[in-house]
Amino acid sequence: MTIQVKELIDKIKNEGVLAAEAEAEKIISEAEENASQIIKDAQSRAESMKAQAEQEIEQQKAAGEAAIKQAARDVLIGLDKQLMKRFDAVIIESVDTALTTSLTEKIIVEMVSAWVDKGEEGIRVVLSSNDAEKLKESLKGKLSQNLKDGVEIIPSAKFDKGFRIGGSSGVLYDFSKESIAEVLSQALSPDLAAALKEDIKD
Repeated sequence: MTIQVKELIDKIKNEGVLAAEAEAEKIISEAEENASQIIKDAQSRAESMKAQAEQEIEQQKAAGEAAIKQAARDVLIGLDKQLMKRFDAVIIESVDTALTTSLTEKIIVEMVSAWVDKGEEGIRVVLSSNDAEKLKESLKGKLSQNLKDGVEIIPSAKFDKGFRIGGSSGVLYDFSKESIAEVLSQALSPDLAAALKEDIKD
C-alpha cells in the first residue's frame, strides 16, 4: 500500500512537472513569437518614421531653396526697378540740361522754315509760359521773313520746357521735355534691361 501511494505521488509529480514544463515551453514559445513580432513592428515603425522624416527634410529643404530663390528674384526685381527709375531720372535731367532756350528757339525756327517751304500754313507753336515770355518777340522777328502771317505763339503751363508745334491739320507734335525724355527712355530701356540681365547672369 505504501509503495502504491508513493508511486501515485511520483506519478502525479512527474505528470505535474511534465505539464509545467510543457506549459513553460508554450509560454516561452509564445513570448518569443510575441517578442519577434514586437521587434518586427518596431523596426517597421522605425523605418516608416525614418522615411517620413527624410521626406519632411526633403520638403523643408525644397521649400527653403524655393524661398531663397524667390527672395533673390524679389531683390533683383526691386533693384531693376530702382535702376530703371534712376535711369529715367538721369534722362530727364539730361534733356532738361540740353534743352536750353537758345536750342529750343533754333529748332523751332528750322522746323517752321521747313514747314513753310512745304506750303504749311497756320502754324502754332505752344511754349511753356516761361519760354513763351522769353522767345515770343525773338521768334516772331526771326520768322517774319519766312511767314507772311507770322506764327502764333501760345503759352502753356502744362509743361516747363520744350515746345509743341502744329499746322493747319490741327495736330500738335510734342517736343516737350517730358515727351522727349519718354521717347529716349523707351528707346534705351531695352538695351539697359538686356545689359542688366547679362550682369545678373554673371
